[in-house]
Amino acid sequence: MAEEIVCESTGKDIKGGKIHRNWWIGCDEEEEEDSEYDEDGDNYIIDDFVVQDEEGDEENKNQQEKKLTTSQLKLVKQNSLYSFSDHYTHFERVVKALLINALDESFLGSLYDGTRQKLYAQDMLTSLHYLDNRFVQPSLESLASRSRWKDQYKEQVENYSNVSIHWKNPENCSCQACGLHRHCRYSVHLSGKLYNTRTMETDDFMSHDKRVFTVGRICADRTRIYHKLKHFKFKLYQECCSLAKTEEVEDEQVKESVERIFSQSTENGWIKEKYGQLEEYLNFVDYFQDEKFD
Repeated sequence: MAEEIVCESTGKDIKGGKIHRNWWIGCDEEEEEDSEYDEDGDNYIIDDFVVQDEEGDEENKNQQEKKLTTSQLKLVKQNSLYSFSDHYTHFERVVKALLINALDESFLGSLYDGTRQKLYAQDMLTSLHYLDNRFVQPSLESLASRSRWKDQYKEQVENYSNVSIHWKNPENCSCQACGLHRHCRYSVHLSGKLYNTRTMETDDFMSHDKRVFTVGRICADRTRIYHKLKHFKFKLYQECCSLAKTEEVEDEQVKESVERIFSQSTENGWIKEKYGQLEEYLNFVDYFQDEKFD
């Protein structure tokens, strides 16, 4: 659904749901053919229980130190993915994770709760965190910190994933976003379902609830960009669901379906298009920074 901003060209919006206030706030390398989309995670090795003498205790101590070192190296390797992988590689992994979840709704939940420990799953989890924490969140914080938005208004924009912004009869009044006296000629309409920001699971609680705010021009523009960034992953997921439904082939395994749809989306430029949208939204954040202080 295109975002509705009358008399302004503001780009396209994508359908969405709504986040509930404070709701759900939240590897060893294996053979490639065994490392994707398995339901059971890694195999676990259970050491035999044995009675050890002093020499055995010393050997066991050395083994534990070796295991600790291996674990530490593994942690460093996973955290280093932030620097070893470029932005677009992270984005591709996010798209693939969302496509898998579109066909298997338990996938994202099993990533975040630690059930899936294989390398491909950990890479996807790293990239999901990268999108949230390195791409989106810093820009949201920048937008909010450089505004005078009321906490209540910011919370509402974050909680409702559908937005439309309309022209209205202008009036000199207090902007309901920042509280400053402005020539207010926009109304911001917020609505949508609740959703879990990690698993993308939606909830019908108060699904028909709506909020309307009268705001000035700057707050209207800032709202549009803030909202697009805040709900970008959920909108992307909804598009992945549409792709999965449209391209569904009967009796095809999840792995094959994901690889086929991902390949098609790469070839037709859809993934690059979505990445370009994200970059565009991030660039708009810089515009508001300049506007605030120039």
